[in-house]
Amino acid sequence: MIRRFASGLSLLASGFSLSAFFLLTLLLIPTPVSAQTVTDGRAWLTVSVQGLLSKDSPWRWSMDSIARSREGVSQIDTASLRPMLIYNLDRHNFIGGGYAFVSTYPVAGGRTTEHRLFGIYQWSAPSGGGTLSMRVRVEDRMIEANSGVLWRVRPQARFSHPFKTGGRLSWVSWDELSLHLNTTTRSPRGIDQNRAFAGIGSAWSPNVRAEIGYLNQFLPGHGAANRMNHVVSTTMTLSF
Repeated sequence: MIRRFASGLSLLASGFSLSAFFLLTLLLIPTPVSAQTVTDGRAWLTVSVQGLLSKDSPWRWSMDSIARSREGVSQIDTASLRPMLIYNLDRHNFIGGGYAFVSTYPVAGGRTTEHRLFGIYQWSAPSGGGTLSMRVRVEDRMIEANSGVLWRVRPQARFSHPFKTGGRLSWVSWDELSLHLNTTTRSPRGIDQNRAFAGIGSAWSPNVRAEIGYLNQFLPGHGAANRMNHVVSTTMTLSF
């Protein structure tokens, strides 16, 4: 896990470049008839609760609860719980790790479970009147009925900017590229998906924040039909 996390850090810069190249390719290259894209409307909701382990401690904890639908909001697609422990290296950098329990509900029925271990490194700093952050997440995905552990790296670039100085509203945008580092019976090595988000952030109080906006999720089919999901994404964050 540690070696793969270090490897993920080394892929951070190249991952962002690859993400930008991948998005540009999607915009400029026509999609061939043999690679048609299936689209769907979805809704994602994330509720995150976080706090310090003790006063003035560099350690933080968080617990995320995530629910995602498909076919609009008529069917549940996935549900997950994600506890995490974070260590603040300084005002600009933190590292962390945690565990995610993910339940997926296939269209054909039933449920598939996944146990996921992950590590995170994030850097953030003021930039252009707003805040720029870059994050990389490295995951060990243990999916039910798969041939082995699936390793994934997820570089993300994010920028937020207030509408006015000192205001509670800001616009937020980010892009995250997911890459599988190995091949299993469920997924081939290579691009897993790309997520691009644009929306509005609101600080309701010093302890409550929310973001809502449009998220575009593109999943290459690797020989099958590509998928593109148009998602209304909402995130609520409660801090203690």
